[in-house]
Amino acid sequence: YNKSYLKRNILGNTLSSLQKYSYILSWSTASGVSLNKFVFLDYGGGAGILSLLAKELKIGTVIYNDIYPISCKDAKVIGELVGNQADYYVPGDIDTVIDFLRTNAIACNSVVSNNVIEHIYDIEGFLKKLCLLSDTSLNVVMASDGSIFNPLIRKSSTKKQLEAEYKDCQKEWGHKERDCLRAYLKVRQKMILNYSRDLTQEEVDRLARSTRGMIQADIKKSVDEYLKTGEFPREPVHPTNTCDPYTGNWEEHLMNPYHLKTVLSKVGFKARVLSGYYGHPKNVAKRMLANFLNLAIRIFRKQGIRIAPFFMIYGRKEAP
Repeated sequence: YNKSYLKRNILGNTLSSLQKYSYILSWSTASGVSLNKFVFLDYGGGAGILSLLAKELKIGTVIYNDIYPISCKDAKVIGELVGNQADYYVPGDIDTVIDFLRTNAIACNSVVSNNVIEHIYDIEGFLKKLCLLSDTSLNVVMASDGSIFNPLIRKSSTKKQLEAEYKDCQKEWGHKERDCLRAYLKVRQKMILNYSRDLTQEEVDRLARSTRGMIQADIKKSVDEYLKTGEFPREPVHPTNTCDPYTGNWEEHLMNPYHLKTVLSKVGFKARVLSGYYGHPKNVAKRMLANFLNLAIRIFRKQGIRIAPFFMIYGRKEAP
């Protein structure tokens, strides 16, 4: 899986990829703490590129994390081979990371992710827990492609969501084993039918449609509520957002970054929404277009997010 990810997302245009990671790193390390004493958390690190660059930058303590244990093992192998191994590799979700930090008496100076938050099932709950990562000053830098504002991203993500919802997938080389291959709608129909055999096919189908974007435990709660009250769950407001019913992994969750900023602000962070920039493609014509778009993003400031390739949620919590 990680070989496939590196080939598709990093090695195709290494320079542009490293420029994006450098941009993220710059914001994450902007503090009064010297790098040799800095504690850096790479949340949802995947193949571990951010961790590698953090060690290359001579950051004192680098903690790699991913919910997928195979990625943790692979990232450690890659780190060993290139001589930039992270100090810790922690498999699990945000609660596991918080427990690890408390057990080891570690306080983070920054928590960073790239293309992770658009997959987290309970994104609001996740953001509210970030303040528990440190009792000192903390930078939060979360980059994501899942913006509702960029029409090209919206179109591309919508296509992926519809395919995940209605089409079965074939297992191919590089498939992530925790990801479901069956159409999400079919999975929810089967879950609901197995949970309550007394439902008619029409009821099963309607419940399956209205529980789009729910994990199995929440689907069962919705069925229980329907059996108790006779009222179907309210269908999702967004027409295509959907998630894997087994894991809760969102399929390119399209989100409003300003809502995420508000959530982060309510738990003590001074939060901002930042526009990302295009890297330098190998093709000359594409490079000229990228330079023009980057200039437009900078000039139009807040409105630049509509043409930006990604956005960042930046938050700063000062020490008490």
